[in-house]
Amino acid sequence: MSCEDCLSRRAFLTKGTLAVAGVAALTAGCGDGQIGGVGVTGPLPTGLTLKVSTVPALATVGALAFHPTDARVAIKRTGAASFLALSTTCTHEGTRIDIVNNGVSFECPNHGSRFDSDGNVTRGPNAAGTVTKLPILPTSYNVLTDILTIG
Repeated sequence: MSCEDCLSRRAFLTKGTLAVAGVAALTAGCGDGQIGGVGVTGPLPTGLTLKVSTVPALATVGALAFHPTDARVAIKRTGAASFLALSTTCTHEGTRIDIVNNGVSFECPNHGSRFDSDGNVTRGPNAAGTVTKLPILPTSYNVLTDILTIG
C-alpha cells in the first residue's frame, strides 16, 4: 500500500517524542501548576509575638495585617485590647491568601475564594462546603508591654 502524504514509522516516532518532550518542558517551566499564590506548608506557628505599635495597621480597629515575621498569620484588632489572629491558608487548596479591599478582607489568588475580616468564607469553592471559616489562633495581649502573643 502506497501513500505519498503518509509519515514513516520513524518520522512519526521522532515527531511524537519531540512533542512529548516539549510538553514536559513547558509543564516543568510552569512551576507547581497553581494559577497564582504561594503554597503554605507545615503546621500553624505557635508562640509568635509582636509589639503592636510596630504594625501601623493594628492602630485601627477592624483592619487586617500580616504578622511581620510570619505571613501564615493575619491579625485584626477587634477592640482597644483585643485581637483576632487567623490562618492565612486558603481552606480550598492551602494557598496563602492575600489581604485586599484596603485591609478589610481576604482573597485567594488561585481561585478567587473570599473571606471576610473574621475569616468567614464569603465566595469561592468552599462557600457552600464543609469548611466555612479560616482557622483562628489563640491570642493574649499584655497592655503594659504592648506585646501580642499568638498561638
